[in-house]
Amino acid sequence: MPSNSLLRRRRVALFLVLCVVALAVLTAQLRAPDQRRLGWAGLAVEIVLAPITDAAAYVGNTLGGAWSALHEIGSLRTENARLAAEVAALRQENAGLRPAAQENDRLRALLGFKQQQPFATVAAAVIGRDPSQWFSSVLVDRGSRAGVRRNDPAVTADGLVGHVIEVGPGWSRVLLLLDPRSAVGIVATRSREPGVAEGQGQPALRIRYLARDADVQPGDQIVTSGLGEIYPKNLVVGTVLGVSRGAGDMFQEAVVRPSADLFHLEELLIIVRGGFPTAQ
Repeated sequence: MPSNSLLRRRRVALFLVLCVVALAVLTAQLRAPDQRRLGWAGLAVEIVLAPITDAAAYVGNTLGGAWSALHEIGSLRTENARLAAEVAALRQENAGLRPAAQENDRLRALLGFKQQQPFATVAAAVIGRDPSQWFSSVLVDRGSRAGVRRNDPAVTADGLVGHVIEVGPGWSRVLLLLDPRSAVGIVATRSREPGVAEGQGQPALRIRYLARDADVQPGDQIVTSGLGEIYPKNLVVGTVLGVSRGAGDMFQEAVVRPSADLFHLEELLIIVRGGFPTAQ
């Protein structure tokens, strides 16, 4: 008795033979004088082959759609990569323009402040800072050739920075308000209470020697008193953050946040003495 595999092979062979015969008959029919009518043989072939041709058309259409979809996906990926590259370039450009815009804003504010002051000033850029002593001092690019001297005050448009402690021909070192060696005579603008603001090597100043009953409150603005030989009167120093007084203390103390941003100094003005011109 024939095996199942042999039967399947015979069926496939028979199907192929029928297809060949059907195609031959159809070809002969088409070559007949009346080619507009397929006749019974053509109709039979059409009926037999219709499912095959429909399946082939379906497969072709599906493959065509898939190919179009793949092509479209590839195009979208290419466009996405191009747009991503453009965004990255714009971000890089914006990152390069932002520091320039910030510097322009700082210089404009510094120029406006300079024009409002009655003092002769020299604009200087910070060129050095000791990372281990960030609250101590900064090095700037103006010195004795520009008229800078020791003890000249340094300011920004926001407030007092400190004073010059060393001078070279083309450079100066400015001691910051936050350095423990710094002490500034001050007065509270609201109550006119005097005191001395000292650096602590920390982000805030401490006002000492306030009278026990002195009227100083958080939020009060502090300016220079003009007492002493270094700082002119009414330079903004900072804002009171808090006031403390011990039970047996004769004086009050206040903590002050400097108005000038001493952490991110890049440019400043040095108030020069001795009649140097205001434009340097």
